[in-house]
Amino acid sequence: MKNSSLVRFVRRVVIASLLGVCAVSPALAEDVKALFDRGVKLYQEKKLPEALEAFTQARKAAPGDPVILYWIGFLHLQQQEYAAALEPLEQAVKLDPKSADAYLNLGNAYDGLKRYEDAIRAFETVIKLNPKSADAYYNLGSVYYKQKKWAEAAAAYRRASALNPKDPYILQNLGSVLQAVGNFPGAVAAYEQAIQLLPDDPNLWVNLGVAAQQVARKAPPTASTRAAAEKARSAFARAVQLAPDNYPIRAAYAEALFDMGRMSEAVAQFEKAAQIDPKQFSPYYNLGLLYAQSGQYVRAIGAFQRALKIKPESREALQQLGQAQFQAGQHQEAARTFRELTRLAPKDRTAWLNLASSLQKSGDEDGMADALKQALALGGKGEPVSRLHRALGGYYYRKGDAESLAAAREEFSLALKETPDHPEALNGLGLVLQKQGKLDEAIVQLQRAVAVNPRFADAYNNLGVALEQKGEIEQARAAYRKALQVDPKHPLARKNLARFEKR
Repeated sequence: MKNSSLVRFVRRVVIASLLGVCAVSPALAEDVKALFDRGVKLYQEKKLPEALEAFTQARKAAPGDPVILYWIGFLHLQQQEYAAALEPLEQAVKLDPKSADAYLNLGNAYDGLKRYEDAIRAFETVIKLNPKSADAYYNLGSVYYKQKKWAEAAAAYRRASALNPKDPYILQNLGSVLQAVGNFPGAVAAYEQAIQLLPDDPNLWVNLGVAAQQVARKAPPTASTRAAAEKARSAFARAVQLAPDNYPIRAAYAEALFDMGRMSEAVAQFEKAAQIDPKQFSPYYNLGLLYAQSGQYVRAIGAFQRALKIKPESREALQQLGQAQFQAGQHQEAARTFRELTRLAPKDRTAWLNLASSLQKSGDEDGMADALKQALALGGKGEPVSRLHRALGGYYYRKGDAESLAAAREEFSLALKETPDHPEALNGLGLVLQKQGKLDEAIVQLQRAVAVNPRFADAYNNLGVALEQKGEIEQARAAYRKALQVDPKHPLARKNLARFEKR
């Protein structure tokens, strides 16, 4: 559950001067001026294509007029037609190389075409012509941001803010740069300054919330990190007040509450987010997590199923759904879910293990064994592989016939190769040897198991059984007593010891 800040990359363009038509033929001057004035009027009426046509006609009559060229480039920029804006603006600065405004818009055209180095040179030219141009520094900072030149971007935004201290969006982008370099307290300060200038902008409150959230996550819990978490929550809450039907803002608030452990409030906000935009995956998925954490597995199942209707192949949602079904005792349903997960992620060992557990709980021991074998086929070493061998060993041990006992012995031996002296593998091997009538070998393995884990009550009881079968009664009695010392409620040890007491 992570949020990211909103960056404002609105290019600062300069509207062309309404005056300045020059160097036209006296015979055509009035016609050009009429076309010029018509273009300006259409622009003011927000009829951009018609305005562009008027200035294009004016250009035909006065091809060397930089202001007409400027207007044509400007109108193309307004319609995000960066390639079309480039030629007239390049011509404009050639004809009027001291026009800071023309260079500013030329830089915007280069920026739109992702010709960032050309854009930087154009904005730097603006700064040489007009050192107090906050817009040039703003645009320069935005280009550096896109290039991930964080130090240069921060310096440009700071200079822009110094020149225009009442512009909240400069501070907003400065905050985003500071976040990008991990200076979260600095980002918080920048957003708070922006909010003082524009207190009713929900996006600024969201950015403040994100930055404060990162302060809270950056360090171990302290009074200051708890204060940052509360600042984040409060900022998101304010954003929700300002934009109650905005899905991303509502979801960000819900996630902040989730982070703070305010689960019931988080549930309410995720439910509201799902109502605002029922096609979103995240609210249902997060609701499932929250319900599962509070033990409401049936509700969790419903939430994960809603999430999967939106993203049917989400591995995370399938994993969580299977676990919720398993915890709810819906083992057959869990097995179906985990089988689908193994189809999507055939190399996910955990998915095969979960499938095996679900099949075992469903009473399908053979299906469980097949799943374990599939997991083993993935290879690997150490405890994950040892665990699989131990589970297979238990499967073959429960079958009990001579061939299966041999297979069980092999599996427990393979488990011990991966994790030598693992108490459960030693205990399993001891049980197999005992069932095969190899009591001395069984006793050795069971003694090893309790030596490795002196708190292993089952192994003490099994050791007692093996010793009793060998006729070593006092040692068997001592083993049963040890099992009860470790686990006073151990039913088999209590029953076995009681049998001796009756003699």
